[in-house]
Amino acid sequence: MDVNEADPDWFASRDDRDWVQHQLGRPPRIPFRIATRSVDGRPIVIELAPFDQVGTPQSNWFWLVDRNLVAAIARLESQGGVRRAASLVAPAALELANCSYRSGRHGLAHMQGRGVGGARAGVKCLHAHVAFHLAGGFTPVGVWAIWRLYQTDYRLLLDLVGQGTRA
Repeated sequence: MDVNEADPDWFASRDDRDWVQHQLGRPPRIPFRIATRSVDGRPIVIELAPFDQVGTPQSNWFWLVDRNLVAAIARLESQGGVRRAASLVAPAALELANCSYRSGRHGLAHMQGRGVGGARAGVKCLHAHVAFHLAGGFTPVGVWAIWRLYQTDYRLLLDLVGQGTRA
């Protein structure tokens, strides 16, 4: 059974499910809905249900699904991006981001003491911060990572979000 057919609150169209499966290279294991789309309508970020099909809690709230964006963030991480972001973002700002993230999963015991991407402290994953940022969440780490991509992968961002101005 398709993970999204079991719970009508976590609906994605057949086309969206097929696109997400193609981007992930496997069927999704957690019910989801589309959080953010590209300028041409493709899913970029999905919102994950708080529990998978068998009731296992999920600490990730949002997930990047665009392969090119995932790869670009992975390159940034491989160049020390997690450490760099952690050193540039004030601890108080990071804690606000983590509180904002937890507030979206309010009342879930498995989210107690966890922040963006399930981190208990610091910055764990730029992918999670970018997904949260693109879905409309507050995270200065996500803003920083997009700014870095703006400098290194401008064409990718243009393909995803459309025309803008570049200084």
